[in-house]
Amino acid sequence: MAVTADKSAGFSLLEVLIATFVFAIIGAISVALMATTLTARDVNEEALVRSAAIDRVRVLLREDLGQLADRPVRGPDGFVRDYIFAGDNAGLRLEGGADNERILFAFTRYGRANPGYVRARSSLIHVEYLVRGEQLIRRASDYPDMTGETRQSEQVLSQSAQAIAAEFYFGVNWRSQAQRRPGRDNEAFPRAVRLRYTAPGFGALEFVAVTPEGLS
Repeated sequence: MAVTADKSAGFSLLEVLIATFVFAIIGAISVALMATTLTARDVNEEALVRSAAIDRVRVLLREDLGQLADRPVRGPDGFVRDYIFAGDNAGLRLEGGADNERILFAFTRYGRANPGYVRARSSLIHVEYLVRGEQLIRRASDYPDMTGETRQSEQVLSQSAQAIAAEFYFGVNWRSQAQRRPGRDNEAFPRAVRLRYTAPGFGALEFVAVTPEGLS
């Protein structure tokens, strides 16, 4: 008895090739969509990190300069430094400053937290804002009267800042330099400090922090 093949069973080679082609297209589209989604997520996360860094600069400037202390400081040599507040956009020449950094302004501030007074330490700290390469850095010393053992901590506020500039407001004018020295009552603190720089992805940024002199 003769057996006839059922032509409706299985797929032809052409059908298999077409199905493979369709699945390949769907897979390529899915991979592209996933890559786009991951890229967008990375971009968003990076933007959030940069935004948080900008907020940190704004908050620190406001807190630091808003609690400016009218107090001279001593260097590791034991002598009183010739400033209470000093600022220079071209860079300050301070004891301990490195050749590869530009100190924009330096001062002492109140308000160091010490909950319950559990540690024997002052509420004063000495603060410097400086530039090292393309980094904007805040450096704080544990005590305003420093010794060779005084701990200093650095916080990078921006990793890739460009055109960093500082200015100081006196009267009705912005100046590139500021100085208040011990015993010089005719020298005032700036009423405000302006910090400007260009950040990747955000362009030109400007921060203005008012000092107690500006509030009085």
